[in-house]
Amino acid sequence: MNISKTIYTDIVKNLKQAKKVIITTHSNPDGDAIGSALAVLLYLRFYNIDSHIIINDDVPKNLTYLKSSELIEQYNPQRHDNIIKSADTIVVVDLNDVNRTRNMVRILTDSKAFKIVIDHHTNPKDFANLYCVDTTYSSTGQLIYDIFSTDESFILDLNGAEAIYTAIVTDTGNFAYQRTTSDVHRIVANLLDIGVDPNKIYDLIYNQNSHKVIKLLGIALSKLQLHFGGKVCFMVLTNEDFANTGTSYKDTEFFVNRTLSIDGVIIGALITEVIQLNEIKISLRSKGKTDISIIANSMGGGGHINAAGASVKSSNIESVVSGLMNQLSRYFENNNQQ
Repeated sequence: MNISKTIYTDIVKNLKQAKKVIITTHSNPDGDAIGSALAVLLYLRFYNIDSHIIINDDVPKNLTYLKSSELIEQYNPQRHDNIIKSADTIVVVDLNDVNRTRNMVRILTDSKAFKIVIDHHTNPKDFANLYCVDTTYSSTGQLIYDIFSTDESFILDLNGAEAIYTAIVTDTGNFAYQRTTSDVHRIVANLLDIGVDPNKIYDLIYNQNSHKVIKLLGIALSKLQLHFGGKVCFMVLTNEDFANTGTSYKDTEFFVNRTLSIDGVIIGALITEVIQLNEIKISLRSKGKTDISIIANSMGGGGHINAAGASVKSSNIESVVSGLMNQLSRYFENNNQQ
């Protein structure tokens, strides 16, 4: 959906009037989630507003290079419930369903604070007071840049610029996805003018893997499966694979992108066993106008046209793979692609 730009000024007004703000995002946060949350935090602290980022999980290792990322706190009820209860404003970024905060759902739902959602995903769930949701945007980070650009007294520094750049570059697949518009590149040019170094950030995000993670990737690549006449590629990782390499499901970010490097593949899927959560995690990627958010939605997840996913409560990875195959078959039939 497209939104009225007056919402931008409404958000700025509400934030600048706030006394204490809690910022949060979805579990298993990615670059857009962390970068967007930090951008909001730095904006608020520019105005000396008491503000905190509290999230369900820790910060992914490849995003800890972001300055101020050490200020992000992993939710602990004993330590954080009173802090959240005392806030007058809660800002939720890169998230439109409060259930995706997992352990934080109850405290966020019960809070009487004024709740603001800034996001670019489809099908928002009703849980906030003010929504700034625009699905035409490449990333929540891009949307936040435009919101704060309406505040003429705010000066975006290098730390904030790196946070927004990280949000944009990761959620556009390094500027490869469909929503990488000329507006995106104009914003990025402005961020580079502030001092963002794209070569350094690329290296810090993508080239700091441990030997054991690369071994896990090797296992994943050795198990690739092609389906639907080579249009679909599956990458499946089990708990045994993680145990054998000393890794976890959190080490698989960006693995799924490798599935699309095979000629003829238009949909790639990473199916991961997450025994700690009794879940099977599905990450989907696609090329062109192949809308995998439809498939993700059918399995209880969501996302965008070219990047989506779902988490299925199950301990049987074979049944989840079978269910995904059925949804893909239905998708191809409905779209005359078989």
